[in-house]
Amino acid sequence: MDAGFFRGTSAEQDNRFSNKQKKLLKQLKFAECLEKKVDMTKVNLEVIKPWITQRVTEILGFEDDVVIEFVFNQLEEKA
Repeated sequence: MDAGFFRGTSAEQDNRFSNKQKKLLKQLKFAECLEKKVDMTKVNLEVIKPWITQRVTEILGFEDDVVIEFVFNQLEEKA
């Protein structure tokens, strides 16, 4: 009898089910300036928050507090 073990492979082990996002990121080309790492300990977020708010509002065409707070949280998380 089988001892409760499953036979076969999982999706992670099978190369037919690869990570599509990872594969797509390898194909994309980004500008060289985006390859440089930023030391977030040297960035004063309080100074750039008004600029971020203004820029996000310009891009979206309206002020969206959820998106702006998301950007802030992403920047603060790395600090």
